Amino acid sequence: MAELILSRPHDSFALLRQIWVKVDGHRVVGLRPGQSARISVDEGQHVVQAALDWTRSEPLTLHLDAGQSASLEVSCPVRAYRQTWSRPLRALDLRRI
Repeated sequence: MAELILSRPHDSFALLRQIWVKVDGHRVVGLRPGQSARISVDEGQHVVQAALDWTRSEPLTLHLDAGQSASLEVSCPVRAYRQTWSRPLRALDLRRI
């Protein structure tokens, strides 16, 4: 097994909302500001994406070997308010840290 370590900082937008994290198209956890979670996944390639209503992050593809972990941070920055309408599929941030 491998592990994803997911975190959400105290971001400035959507403070009362959960950002859902999807792994391979399946919702695995909802994160509120300041929360983190650890998710066990099978070794191999995975596609991770964050979602909040109709907004999304760009998909992030990871390859994890057995025993390996990856730390990811998801956030909803202030610019997400504007991009909710102009670029909803890129409004959220998801990055490997």
